Amino acid sequence: MAWQGSLDGLCGPYAIVNAYDLCGIEEDWLGQDIFNIACLAIDDWPEALWDGTTFGQMRTMLKACQKAMNKAYRKADCAYPIEIDYPFRGNPPGTGKQFRKRLHEVFSRDDVICGIVGMEKPSAHWFSFVKHREALIVIDSAPPGAGGTSRIGLDDLHVRRGRKREFVLNPEELIVFRET
Repeated sequence: MAWQGSLDGLCGPYAIVNAYDLCGIEEDWLGQDIFNIACLAIDDWPEALWDGTTFGQMRTMLKACQKAMNKAYRKADCAYPIEIDYPFRGNPPGTGKQFRKRLHEVFSRDDVICGIVGMEKPSAHWFSFVKHREALIVIDSAPPGAGGTSRIGLDDLHVRRGRKREFVLNPEELIVFRET
């Protein structure tokens, strides 16, 4: 499992590493290799180090990772088993209720493994997750003991800021990993 440092804004690349881990990608591809591929794919250094990564940068990093892994799997004469989808890009749900309904629809498919989503509140952050019943089981890059949430109930997820809304996600920034 990858853990984010205490002073950097690299939750995006760490979420990518953790999502591939959830997909069961061979150990040779875990950790530094995927992390390096992701980080080298974007040009906004050193700003990305402290500002964090945007959704566009996440897409760029994932494209580079997919390309590198496809090439490595072809070289090993194996079919690469992972596709990445952005199911709400361009058509995000406008309410928490719509988001939860559409999230259920996406994750009810047998080929969906895990996801990454952008959080806006309590702070801007990327995390990987698996959906389990009425919750997201979060695989977070925050160091152990730093108060990182390991489970978020779907009813606690919102897409608009407001009072008493602890977890606000950007629904357009949902990234889904699927088996091919």
